Amino acid sequence: MEIKRGSVRSREEYEHLQNEFYKWDAFNTELLKRTFTTTELADEYSHFVGLLSVGGVDTLGEMIADLFKDIDGKIHRIDSIIERLELIPMAGSAAVAESATRSDRPASKVSNKVFVVHGRDEVAKTNLEVFLHENKLEPIVLHRQADEGMTIIEKFEKHGDVGYAFILLTPDEIAYLAAEEVKPDAERRKEFRARPNVIFEFGYFVGRLGRARVCCLYTGDVVIPSDLSGMVYKRYERSIEEVAYPILKDLRASGYNV
Repeated sequence: MEIKRGSVRSREEYEHLQNEFYKWDAFNTELLKRTFTTTELADEYSHFVGLLSVGGVDTLGEMIADLFKDIDGKIHRIDSIIERLELIPMAGSAAVAESATRSDRPASKVSNKVFVVHGRDEVAKTNLEVFLHENKLEPIVLHRQADEGMTIIEKFEKHGDVGYAFILLTPDEIAYLAAEEVKPDAERRKEFRARPNVIFEFGYFVGRLGRARVCCLYTGDVVIPSDLSGMVYKRYERSIEEVAYPILKDLRASGYNV
């Protein structure tokens, strides 16, 4: 072990070695806590077993010998844990296995398909479709796909297998709190909101593709979902063309040839 190599000829060198041991020991304890599902092994590793010093001040040689015994004892405990590894449940083992499985899969080529989530603004939806077609992409709009006897959610899951999604947040509904129902209409604090299905599909694609592969376009005074704060939203006034450059830049970063 590196920490035991070299000679110790002074108290200063001993104290330096002791400090290195303490840092190494603390690192091992924290690593065990984070690696396994319980702290049992970390507690086993950290459990102190020592001898009481009887009378007088230890010499430098005695202190060095005791420190080396402590180091050897911790190494022995680590070796014992390693021998039992395959019997011990590890924290996040399912996630690690899934990650390994994914890494074994061959990387698939990015297709030209992108999903378009929209509400009731037909003009915005059509403008986005035209823009995507002009840039050699195939926009997937759910209501344009064949039903094939599927429910809406089945149809959505089938055609949602894309590498990128556009979300159109348009002010399609006016909402206010139920507590304000008793107030005159002019006194209610109203909000312009996107349709519930748009918000649901927005969250679905963020979870499925990650935030970097979801582009949210919004207009007007529509409310931005608070649970999805931190994303980059692109605002336009009249036409999608207003934000064409940043859209194309994001698509290229995601591997699309546009």
